[in-house]
Amino acid sequence: MKDIIKDLIKKSLDKIDKDNGISIENIEVGLCKDKRFGDFSSNIAMKFSTRFESNPKKFAENIIKEMQNNENILKIEIAGPGFINFFTSKDTKFAVIEKILKEKHLYGSNCLGSNSKVLIEFVSANPTGPLHVGHGRGAVFGDCISSLLKENGYNVTKEYYINDAGKQIDILTISVLRRYHELIDSNKVFSYEDLYKGEYIWDISADIHRNFNLEFYIKNLENYNNNSIDELIHNIKNNLSIERFNKIKEISVNFILKDIKKTLKLSGIKFDSWFSESLLLKNNSLDLILNYLNENSHTYKKDDALWFKSKDSGDEKDRVLIKENNDHTYLSTDIAYHYNKINRDYSKIINIWGADHHGYMDRIKAAFDIFAQKKSKLIILLVQFANLYRGTEKISMSTRSGEFVTLEQLIKEVGKDATRFFYLTRKSDQHMDFDIELAKSNNNNNPVYYIQYAHARICSIFKQAQENKMHYKYDNKYLSLLTEESELNIIKKLSYYPDVIISSTEKYEPHLLTNYMRELAQEIHSYYNKYQILIADDKLRNARLALIEAAKHVFKNSSKVIGIGMPEKM
Repeated sequence: MKDIIKDLIKKSLDKIDKDNGISIENIEVGLCKDKRFGDFSSNIAMKFSTRFESNPKKFAENIIKEMQNNENILKIEIAGPGFINFFTSKDTKFAVIEKILKEKHLYGSNCLGSNSKVLIEFVSANPTGPLHVGHGRGAVFGDCISSLLKENGYNVTKEYYINDAGKQIDILTISVLRRYHELIDSNKVFSYEDLYKGEYIWDISADIHRNFNLEFYIKNLENYNNNSIDELIHNIKNNLSIERFNKIKEISVNFILKDIKKTLKLSGIKFDSWFSESLLLKNNSLDLILNYLNENSHTYKKDDALWFKSKDSGDEKDRVLIKENNDHTYLSTDIAYHYNKINRDYSKIINIWGADHHGYMDRIKAAFDIFAQKKSKLIILLVQFANLYRGTEKISMSTRSGEFVTLEQLIKEVGKDATRFFYLTRKSDQHMDFDIELAKSNNNNNPVYYIQYAHARICSIFKQAQENKMHYKYDNKYLSLLTEESELNIIKKLSYYPDVIISSTEKYEPHLLTNYMRELAQEIHSYYNKYQILIADDKLRNARLALIEAAKHVFKNSSKVIGIGMPEKM
């Protein structure tokens, strides 16, 4: 129906001025939330009145005057400052049921993306420990955004960036090495200030000790208590040798990555690509981008360090790329990584970062614009941390100390579906509280249970119909019998679904979809409690069954996008 209205508006505009330059893509038509104002509404008069040298209301009158009649539209009104509201016939309202039953799993999907390539990088947690509940929110958010983009016809690649070449990995290696020595000699007790302390460090150390025995043993390691972590890393590398130090590093990173991949699988998340930071050093990508920046006057030397002129592009100050000791900074490899992304010909590159990276955005965008030259667009979405509660009790967490709840633990306690859904119930840039006890509950206060129960109820009705030999056959002639307000509310809600998919994608706000699912579930539960569906009148019964079958498809389609199951019985 929206396409019909857009076409009518376009033809009307062309009558007013055939050279108006307004394409059908510029015409916006949306559903009216308040049925008093009609079924559909357009802001076209307010959007383009100045182009026609008119005020919005007068322009709206001209559009309506030139609009040809259509059997699907009962009347057209002007509201507020110039909205054009369309009231459609009842038969038009029922068309959505036929559309859903015809398209089934395709209902809600579209081709707006025109198969353009999008790279979405998310999670990318440092391989220095297991994924915890803080990582979980970004993981589920990124996965859902990927699904939404695919529903809108984009060609999406999901990528995990492995930070395996920085100082934090050296700190991990030192942490493992010290635990390894404690396993060899229980009398050795080391300080773990500024190191990693989680139980997983013991697991890695035990694995190394089991497979390599004393190969990495350093005599008098306890004497290596230097003033700085950098000095400690330097001295241990020299004593152990770079090769053996890197071997421990490789084992440790692979051990943690294996655990990360296992957790992501439990979360229902599968990446298309795993990109290693260390590759940028091995293939000289870092040298390439540094040379380019140097040759094009984007850098300068100061205090024996190489600085990036990021302030010229909107950053609050310039940033170091190469430190005085010749070590690269995170920024330099991140720039090289984004240069690699650009060269892979993605029209849109999306980064999903934790909110603590807010100050990092300007410097990356500054470098990106230098290399992209408008061939690609960078979008950075921030995700706030999730506070974990058990009822009213807040659970404290610290990554470095090892005191945290892993994402795997959360999934095993509350389930994948509840974990994913709860993470998506608020805007990503807002703080959220995750109540474990609520997520585990089997009552209507739990939104996941409430939605899945609505779907299960629909499945139960069809099962009862089959058991009672009530033959169901869809016939659109009987849809006009759906006259109850609850039935019309469900029909209207079903017609919203394609718009919700588009809006959730354009705004990068999956919570719009989870809110929609809750609202649809509420309509279904209300209808179920108020009306009997398996009635003797086979015409009305089949019309009602067609209505809830359409709702069933929308539940299935929306659940696929957010990555939860829809059980047939509960």
